[in-house]
Amino acid sequence: MSQIPSFMMLMLLLIMATTLSVVKSDPNTSVNSIICNQQYYSGDDPFGNSVAYVLADLMNVAPSQQGYNYYTVSPYPTSVAYGHATCSQALANSECANCLAAARSTVSSVCAGSVGGQVGMVDCSMRYENYPFA
Repeated sequence: MSQIPSFMMLMLLLIMATTLSVVKSDPNTSVNSIICNQQYYSGDDPFGNSVAYVLADLMNVAPSQQGYNYYTVSPYPTSVAYGHATCSQALANSECANCLAAARSTVSSVCAGSVGGQVGMVDCSMRYENYPFA
């Protein structure tokens, strides 16, 4: 009879472990740091298109990259922007995407019009500049 309680205990522990490994939490998007380049571009400057491209590319591609570490360059030769994004490897792809969406929103609003900006959150980071920094 002692076998039945041990077996039941083992099954209960197995069920709990499986349940805990499936539960996901939202990424921590608390801002650790934000830095904006002190040089600015005007509203009609084509550099704005480059920044928009880089931030969208970082947000959309980084979550699918091995190690969540992604560099990109805008395809516009007259006004090039460079970018880099990372996520904590403890995150699932969708959580990385959510974190980078928050990072994009933050750096876009706080560093609006700046030729460079970076935000470091607890679970992800995003940076863009008008020069290569790899």
